[in-house]
Amino acid sequence: MRSAEVCLVEIRGVPKRFKLSLLTDDGFDSLNYQASFAPTGVDWQTLRLPIPSFRATFRGREVADAPQLDPGRIRQVGLMISDRQAGRFALDIRRISLA
Repeated sequence: MRSAEVCLVEIRGVPKRFKLSLLTDDGFDSLNYQASFAPTGVDWQTLRLPIPSFRATFRGREVADAPQLDPGRIRQVGLMISDRQAGRFALDIRRISLA
């Protein structure tokens, strides 16, 4: 079976910066892999986030010597607004998948 090469995120929302976090552990405080994205508005769009673009982080700091994300080990998914943006926001998610 071929490993996934891209994470597809079908979204719409305000044009602010967000991060998608993928965790390969069932624990709460563990290494996670993050990729940034920004919706462009009210129309649905599908973003393609290449698996190699996900950066390993721990407590907000990049982990340089961490292994690359293994899509077959993903156990948890998280979303957050990033870059310390204040104020109201909206983000609708229709689907998150691997291809």
